Amino acid sequence: MPTFHRGHTTIAYTDTGVPEGREDAPVVFFAHGLLFSGWMFHRQIEHLRADYRCVTIDFRGQGNSPRARGGYDMDTLAVDVAELLRHLQIPVVNFVGLSMGGFVGMRLAARQPESVHTLTLMDTAATAEEPANRSKYKTLSKVYRLTGVRPLRARVAPIMLAPGNIDAPWVEDWLAALDRTDRAGLAKAIESVADRDPCEDEAVRIIAPTLIMVGAEDAATPPSKSRRLEELIADTSFHEIPGAGHSPRMERPDEVNAILSAFLSEYNA
Repeated sequence: MPTFHRGHTTIAYTDTGVPEGREDAPVVFFAHGLLFSGWMFHRQIEHLRADYRCVTIDFRGQGNSPRARGGYDMDTLAVDVAELLRHLQIPVVNFVGLSMGGFVGMRLAARQPESVHTLTLMDTAATAEEPANRSKYKTLSKVYRLTGVRPLRARVAPIMLAPGNIDAPWVEDWLAALDRTDRAGLAKAIESVADRDPCEDEAVRIIAPTLIMVGAEDAATPPSKSRRLEELIADTSFHEIPGAGHSPRMERPDEVNAILSAFLSEYNA
């Protein structure tokens, strides 16, 4: 897996490259949610890669990116994305972010509007974490650092998935990937999400056409949070995905692919 370096930090990414015969193909940049990696978008990438150059990032301490010095706030991660795009000589992207990736995408779209052609926000919010959730996530982080994710499966799965998807076949692949992740690095990532600053004042400055998707059964960032984004951002379309929780791109990939493809086609004709 390729990597690039920002100071002392190593960041892993994937890049499908320009599709054959499509030298002018638009770029879709995928930013994953907490406890995942760029891998979480593999179904979307397979669906889109014939027409788009697809790039993913593994945020610090997750996936194939090792832990980094210091903490990981959302501002730091937004700069990581900007530097990766500069490294790849990509001036503008269609940004797709889920949860943590959405926190980053909103900051990038507000601060560097010239670099975000369209913005897709999935199961994310512009608000700070609820105090009760912040405490719960920090406790889970401490336990995870000691035990790994397996003993916490019964606690974590209902946060990330709709009840009907907890035993889906791909869940075991996800847990296996978490088993390979550096615990200290991932614990930092969990804390960065729990302690994130709100960005409602920045969301109102977003000018990119924005697609908002949310699982109807999302327990981590319920649909009301996404409805709030619809109020804040000027140009939006909203879709609620039945039968999905916090991870609809894995739980209901066909529905997500259809909605995302239609949106991208509209603005990348």
